[in-house]
Amino acid sequence: MRGTGGTLNVVGTERRDRGHPPMEIAKEMLGIETRKKILYLDQFFFSLASKERRHDWVDDALAIITELLDLQLLAIPYSSNHVAEADLYKNHRDALVTFIQRFSRAHQFESYYRVEETQILKAFQAFLAGKPPQYVKEERDVISTSVHDWDEKYSVSVFTAESGFDRKRAFKQHSVDALLDVLDDWSNSSNTFEQDMELEFHDAAQIFVDEYAKRAARLSCGDLAALIDSPIAADVVEGLVIVATDLRVDLRSIGAFFASQHFKEIPSQQLSARLYSNFKQRLRKKAISLPAVREERETKYSGLMFDVSHASTYAPYCDAFFADKAMADLMKDDCVAVEKNYGCKVFSAASRDEFFKWLTDLKANMTPEHAVDLRQEYTRYRKP
Repeated sequence: MRGTGGTLNVVGTERRDRGHPPMEIAKEMLGIETRKKILYLDQFFFSLASKERRHDWVDDALAIITELLDLQLLAIPYSSNHVAEADLYKNHRDALVTFIQRFSRAHQFESYYRVEETQILKAFQAFLAGKPPQYVKEERDVISTSVHDWDEKYSVSVFTAESGFDRKRAFKQHSVDALLDVLDDWSNSSNTFEQDMELEFHDAAQIFVDEYAKRAARLSCGDLAALIDSPIAADVVEGLVIVATDLRVDLRSIGAFFASQHFKEIPSQQLSARLYSNFKQRLRKKAISLPAVREERETKYSGLMFDVSHASTYAPYCDAFFADKAMADLMKDDCVAVEKNYGCKVFSAASRDEFFKWLTDLKANMTPEHAVDLRQEYTRYRKP
């Protein structure tokens, strides 16, 4: 969500987290080639799974997922969004982050802003080269190919300590307040889905341009702190300026790019626009409720921005995605169609039977060659 008509920017105006990524232990595969399925578990699942007292179905899911991880058939990388959300839960933050990092076996997606930056740079280069607007998706956009290496017995990650709790909480509250301020406008609008989509793209592009202009203005006044504390969106446009300058292309091409189909076809932009536009349409059709009391609205929708960021950044690169029911319904709607458009199956607690079938089918479909390789690599799979 980037504005009254479109969406409120939530992640695009944050500053970079300059912490260190987890250390990876890669397995020498000795010629073995395999591709694990990539499953994204959103914060809803991890929050349920990290509790001492859990639902039986969560325990069952953890057991099956752990077995598939051991069989090298599945990977469940975590993302910067998991940590960012956990940062807002001060009392049990460290326990939740520790659980997420351990269960993910140190596999980590690129930070959302790195993914967005990569996608925009690739799309801009394709735009300048006159290539078709369809985005060429590559797994390395979001994660290292080492995710498919077979795991050692132990994985090592660097624990991400909490920092800036008050600043982050204030930032999120500001974003939530902005969302709450526009819910009535969204609900009462007569826009079509297609009109909402165009607003989303326009507002997203405007944020990038505006943040870069703000940083340039600060620097022109001698405010060198702008190089450090400017929002990430300014860095993204700076990258486009560098590319255009290196290629000796008119800088006005950047504005043309942001208005082009190349920008709209970027997975994170396209999916975010569809999710928010679908949400708005459901509000207008009363398919989802809009409580009259502001505090109740906040309770119901304060997580929407993180949920959209999780889905729009990573779902296009995953084989399956587990979300809460509200987000799963948005993702599975025909006007979003995550599975059809990106090949990513979407599950929630409401569809856990299908989720369990998908998991058990992974094991059932393990090839005899894979089983032989397991016995060669791991003694625990060898018969006594």
